[in-house]
Amino acid sequence: MSSTPPGNAWESALPQAAREALVAALDPAESVELVAPAVGSSLVLTQRRLFVVRDGANFRPKTGVRRFDIGTGLAIRIGPARRRVIIESAAGTINVFVRSEQLARAESFVAEVRRRLYTAG
Repeated sequence: MSSTPPGNAWESALPQAAREALVAALDPAESVELVAPAVGSSLVLTQRRLFVVRDGANFRPKTGVRRFDIGTGLAIRIGPARRRVIIESAAGTINVFVRSEQLARAESFVAEVRRRLYTAG
């Protein structure tokens, strides 16, 4: 199950300001593969990085777009209450909350990131 909307329309999964902030953070050869909506943000996966893009990212230059390289030192899981995604890295832990209608896509997203982490490790 893909977390990206049908076709090549990942852009429609993000608010315009978040989309612009993400595009500015992507490397030229990097492209979006999966998007999962969350409360006040979106989880985005490219070939080699995980991004958390907050709604209104353009107003939050330091925390609006968080980047995590897929590899050693990164962990991601669904929280015990199943209403949040927990991302742990050397920089610390962040929680991304999800509504019940977003949970299936978040679970699929987390499964794909974990698959890549175990393949890379």
